[in-house]
Amino acid sequence: MTSWKQKNTYQEFTKALEKSSNDKRNYRLIKLHNQLECLLINDSETDKSSVAIDVKAGHLLDPNELPGLAHFNEHMLFLGTSKYPVENDYQDYLSKNSGYSNAYTDMIDTNYYFTCSTNALKGAVDRFSQFFISPLFTQSCTQREVKAVDSENKKNLQSDLWRLFQLEKGLSNPPMSNFGTGNWDTLFSEPSMKGLDPREELIKWYETHYSSHLMKLCVFGKESLDELEQLAVDNFSAIPQRDIPEPHFSSNVWPEDAYKSIIFTETIKDLRQLALTFTFPEQDAYYNTKPGNFLSHILGYEGKGSLCSYLKQLGYINSLSAGFGFSAPGFEFFKINLDLTTKGIGKWKECLRLIFNYIDMMKKFSDNPPEYLFKETQDLAAIAFRFKEQGQPEKVTSNVARLMQKPYEREHILSGSHVIREYDPHCIKQSLDALNLDNCRVMLAAKDPIEGVGELDQVEKWYGTKYRVDKLSEDLLKDIRNSSSPPEMHLPHPNQFIPTNFDVEKVEINEPSIVPTLLRDTPTVRLWHKKDDQWWVPKAHVYLVMKSPSILQSAKSSVSTRLFNELLLDEMNEYAYDAECAGFAYSIESTGDGVLIHVKGYNDKLTTLLHQIVSTMKRLHIKEDRFNVIKERIERMYANFSMDAPLMHANVSTYSLTQKAFFTFEERLEAVKSIKKEDVENHAKEVLQRLYMEVFVHGNMTDDAAVKISRDIEGVIQPSALTEEERKSLQSSLVPTGDHVYTKEVPNKAQVNSAIEYYNEVGDVTDIDLRTKLSLFAQITHEPAFDQLRTKEQLGYMVFSGLRKSIGAMGFRVLIQSERPPVFLEGRVEHFFDVTVKGLLEDMSEEEFEKNKLSLIEEKLEKPKNLSNESSRLWLELSGGYYDFHRRGNEVESIKKLTKKDILDFFYTYIHQSSDKRSKLSTHLVSQTIPDQYKDLNEISSLRPANVVYENIDSYKNKTTTSAHAKPVAPIAQPVIEN
Repeated sequence: MTSWKQKNTYQEFTKALEKSSNDKRNYRLIKLHNQLECLLINDSETDKSSVAIDVKAGHLLDPNELPGLAHFNEHMLFLGTSKYPVENDYQDYLSKNSGYSNAYTDMIDTNYYFTCSTNALKGAVDRFSQFFISPLFTQSCTQREVKAVDSENKKNLQSDLWRLFQLEKGLSNPPMSNFGTGNWDTLFSEPSMKGLDPREELIKWYETHYSSHLMKLCVFGKESLDELEQLAVDNFSAIPQRDIPEPHFSSNVWPEDAYKSIIFTETIKDLRQLALTFTFPEQDAYYNTKPGNFLSHILGYEGKGSLCSYLKQLGYINSLSAGFGFSAPGFEFFKINLDLTTKGIGKWKECLRLIFNYIDMMKKFSDNPPEYLFKETQDLAAIAFRFKEQGQPEKVTSNVARLMQKPYEREHILSGSHVIREYDPHCIKQSLDALNLDNCRVMLAAKDPIEGVGELDQVEKWYGTKYRVDKLSEDLLKDIRNSSSPPEMHLPHPNQFIPTNFDVEKVEINEPSIVPTLLRDTPTVRLWHKKDDQWWVPKAHVYLVMKSPSILQSAKSSVSTRLFNELLLDEMNEYAYDAECAGFAYSIESTGDGVLIHVKGYNDKLTTLLHQIVSTMKRLHIKEDRFNVIKERIERMYANFSMDAPLMHANVSTYSLTQKAFFTFEERLEAVKSIKKEDVENHAKEVLQRLYMEVFVHGNMTDDAAVKISRDIEGVIQPSALTEEERKSLQSSLVPTGDHVYTKEVPNKAQVNSAIEYYNEVGDVTDIDLRTKLSLFAQITHEPAFDQLRTKEQLGYMVFSGLRKSIGAMGFRVLIQSERPPVFLEGRVEHFFDVTVKGLLEDMSEEEFEKNKLSLIEEKLEKPKNLSNESSRLWLELSGGYYDFHRRGNEVESIKKLTKKDILDFFYTYIHQSSDKRSKLSTHLVSQTIPDQYKDLNEISSLRPANVVYENIDSYKNKTTTSAHAKPVAPIAQPVIEN
């Protein structure tokens, strides 16, 4: 009996879709006459709509003559259709309706999605659907957008992630070996020299691979399912269905000599990675039993007795992960990745042996795997799905559209990737058997030469990565096969953190509260609490920030805090990994002048985890061997920053220029080298001796539970109080009036890109009317900045604009990473202000202005989507020190009053270069290898004469003044409890 019922020109799936019991949304699955499957999602309370389409066509389908064509096609679909020929019409429409869009091209699919305000869904869908009905692929856009793809590729050339990804792919059989990004040569110059017209080839490829029956559609809105159904039918039925078979690929992905081989390669950053890749049974067919998930859980386990734990004890690794690698219809990979220490890189053969020892130990149980382990995995998956938080609409649609491509029973579209339905030892054994030496390829990547390894005599074609490939020696293979697992390694014990109490006390309320309650306010602790009043899930969040004046005394003290945090995480790892498996999460990080601990998960047993973290922090005994490993890792991290993208350097440089207290990565690197174990121990004692704590408890926890948590923390730490002055927040360094340029070289000599952050500071972040003018200006100029600087001028792939906020200050910034030098980019930003923005604001109709206001208002009024979303919002207000819980509502009232004249005055006062009142700071990161055709464009003399140029941070900061400290925007209520 069929599960589909004919309705007019389309079909409806008649079975109920299995969904989380926490999911209040309504679903309907339909299939249009062109065989396009569409999942409709109704959420009557949503304030955002979203649509996504996933096309089963990725870069494995690129033609040999045009590598990167699938990716290029993704770019071109955004740039005009027959019905909407203006190339930025789609993005402009979304921008004016609180929305945005994105897309990505993978090996086997391309995913497109957008989000917008609910009242704009119909117009957005009309524009979006035309991508797949009548794209223009105009000649004028073609050559220009190839440059955008080329810029995107150049952005990745110095990225180890991309280099290693392509090296591993390139040493496989076609089409796995395809170069998926594309560049100017592959998409324009080389095809043109061969007599191929890139635009005609693009259209031919699109018409060959884009067909409705290979697409999956997801539509999310507040409209009824019937209304969403009609919207889908009206807009997507015209997508052509072409006579194209579903793509399927050979399982013969590696050449014969790849098996039992090892790739040695160099990295840009100081990395040390050992990766094992196995060809593996395709897992989608086994989604009910998920044997691969079960194996990745055991191999990737980090608790006592695990492979990870033992390798850490030996000092060989920093971390280990195990799970699925690349996959496509026809093949799948399983990967084990190790981040090695300095000691570990010299012991890579022993690491390899221990990995296979552990796998062999697992195989001893393969005829009868311990059922408790599987039951735990199954139970935890069921609990996670039962209480799954509702996600952001655009994340839901993009993910669901992708999952709809999988061969799940249609009633399992929502649950198939989560729920484990059956225990099948045979399936587990079959997958485990694939993890063997004969079925494996190894990669060892490091920056420095590896002892005993010959010259890296080969060069990868697309990224220039040096490498060599050897067979694993017979002696090594024999040693691995003849060795056995050491007694320290064993299978995981039963998990003590699996929650059992899921009770939620639900109380009927008129409106959820937006203000947490102040329960305690003492010289050492301030406790905030909000009982969950809208999500009704058995979960909670606890934020604990500990502020100490000792942390920012020097670069050494700041780095010592970081080292202590990492050592604490390291010490906690074995104990807390079970908690992570059971759905809990925790983080420990520096906040400038403090340490932030964030614990979240099921309220049952959450306090146990938090108590263990705080107790371990208080009594941590630092082991010399672990200190050396962690110190080496942090030192490498600081050193590796020099190889990061220029835009990252520009961002961090601007931050260092605008913060009163900030230590550069160079200063941190110098400091970490001299720090000893005793330094960290003494620093930790000093920090914990005198501090101030702010605690926020949110979720399924009562007032009494929150008070108990805060008192437990106090009882363990037992700190002395800080003075009122010591409790004050950090401060910003304010940009002086005038035009200021800080210039610095990009440290990586091989990096062809430069970058600029052009920042106009406008005033105090607490000035609500100024803040809303800034927000509306950013809203109005966001899409035009991208369209002009990225799409039309093709300055670079990475172009951003928007607000920048810090303590006591705020402003508008434009960031660009480009092959063009920063002086030239500065000129283009100012030309954008003088021509594009000036014209836009002067000529804007009142109707357009009101549309932009409404879009910003809708953004401010957007509701949180789940408990985590609400928690992070409230913590943002608390941790910032302003306690402005009514900020969004007050901003809306301020926005309503704004006029076009207000924004014009704002623009000419704070942004435009003709103003004598503005405060502008531009940070220039200059490439050491600027392409020859652009070298003459970086003459400092071509900057406007008003600019003062600095090459030293201190010389600039000597001219700055300091912002006010953050303080509550309104008086804080009296605490409920006196102490």
